[in-house]
Amino acid sequence: MARALPVNRWLTAGAGLCIGLLVAVPVLISAALYGADLSAFSASALQRFVATPGLLQSLSYSLVLAVVAPLLACYVALAFSLYRPNRLLGWLSPFLSIPHLAFAVGVVFLFSPTGWWVRALYGLFGVFESPPSSALLADRSLWTLLWVLVLKEIPFLLLMTQSALTQIPAQRYLQVGQTLGHSRIASWWQLVVPELLIRLRLPMAAVIVYTLSVVDVPLLIGPNLPGVWAQQVFQWQQDFQPGAQQSAVLGGLVLLLLAALLLWLNRQHERAYSALLRWRRQSDRPLTRWMARIGAALQTATRLWLPLMILVSAGVIAALLVWSFASGWFYPALLPEAFNLSTWRSEWEFLAPLLWQTLSLALVSATLGLAAALLCLEWQARREHYWPQWWLLLGLLLPQLPLVMGWQFGLSLFHRDPHWGWVLWSHSVFTFPYAYLVLNGDYRRFNRRWLLVSQSLGHSALKSWCRVLVPILRQPMMYAWVIAFSVSVALYLPTQLLGAGRVVTITTEAVNIGSGGDRRLLGLYALWQMLLPLTALIIAALASGRRRANL
Repeated sequence: MARALPVNRWLTAGAGLCIGLLVAVPVLISAALYGADLSAFSASALQRFVATPGLLQSLSYSLVLAVVAPLLACYVALAFSLYRPNRLLGWLSPFLSIPHLAFAVGVVFLFSPTGWWVRALYGLFGVFESPPSSALLADRSLWTLLWVLVLKEIPFLLLMTQSALTQIPAQRYLQVGQTLGHSRIASWWQLVVPELLIRLRLPMAAVIVYTLSVVDVPLLIGPNLPGVWAQQVFQWQQDFQPGAQQSAVLGGLVLLLLAALLLWLNRQHERAYSALLRWRRQSDRPLTRWMARIGAALQTATRLWLPLMILVSAGVIAALLVWSFASGWFYPALLPEAFNLSTWRSEWEFLAPLLWQTLSLALVSATLGLAAALLCLEWQARREHYWPQWWLLLGLLLPQLPLVMGWQFGLSLFHRDPHWGWVLWSHSVFTFPYAYLVLNGDYRRFNRRWLLVSQSLGHSALKSWCRVLVPILRQPMMYAWVIAFSVSVALYLPTQLLGAGRVVTITTEAVNIGSGGDRRLLGLYALWQMLLPLTALIIAALASGRRRANL
């Protein structure tokens, strides 16, 4: 069959430029500089690194977090997808747009020992006259960090599961399983889920690497002394004591090795699941008691997740809003003594420039990321040959901290001053793979014969692409742009390390305020970090709805 649209040199040059600037150059810079730094290491530096207090505990924290949180989020998403396949995107969008940091701050405001949950228990039942030593979630702990990441990663994996379901005949599999005497639930887990796990390999890898390498959320709610491994490496990077930079480089290398190990385990996970199913079929044995209990717990979590997430998200927004307007709020009062605008008025002079800085970075980097994803996908579609996804998604599959540290070393080596352009480039490196991952499935499934029909009616190649493909894929493009926008707003490490204090966003300032303990300021900054992506989502949804109404 003839190609729908020709491959021209401008498209080839654009796709090559995007891949070079957003994939190849970032990875090569970090790899070259790490190689140069590691070659100059001495035995004493290695001994000092190994003797770091709490090293094994910090590593174990990160491993537990990066294994348990993605698996829990994955299986809840898989269980939920059996019952709620339709109209899910409308619910997922607000959850996806809330940055991890703002969500974490709001969750702590709700469930910490002095949070709304404990205050409500005192108001209703008179318990906890003084703040308890422990509550549902402590202010700072591995448990708190684990559950915040689980709750936040479920919507992303649900979105990816919905995309994967369009690639397989899931309903046919369920019908075949039910005709063989299995229940709908058993057919789902034995026939559909193995296929979904294969297609969720890259999204799961992205979640695993993010969980392993996230820094800003552990700095606010994670365990202290020791913290998780990425937090420890970041603290070395920020330390000016002799040998700290060498420890940071070695720590970054360990982070890369941990990521490689966890990605290998992610590949073995789907194989182990298939092997377990084969063993059950061959042995003809029923599920063991513990497996049945896990299945029952998952089904319960499935029924509770959406209403729980709606309640928690509404509570997070309410808690951030109330704290930002509170004049004084002492335990165990359910509401502040009074509401006023003093925090907003005193901070607006400092907050307004940060909002503009954050908004400009997010608008430009999200647009660049989406444009780069469209260029690469269109070039592959016209050539009728798609590259392996993993190397286009290296920005997601490599830990963020070692990458950004490598770029920072490169700027120092070439005597380049930190400025807005470098931060924009670093944001685009991460918005591109998210936009590509979200858009990839729908773009590949698009029937390009429609473009041939358009050209046969006398339209040019570009006009056919704009008039036919763009309207059909408008909604996936909207979601890809909103997610890229949210990613840029939430980025902490590239802004902190490449901006070097000259480029400050709402996220970097929120982390700095979090160490000070002023909940009113933290609530205000976290609220604005949440409002920016939500506003972008609402505007995009309204624009998409208006466009559909005019068609």
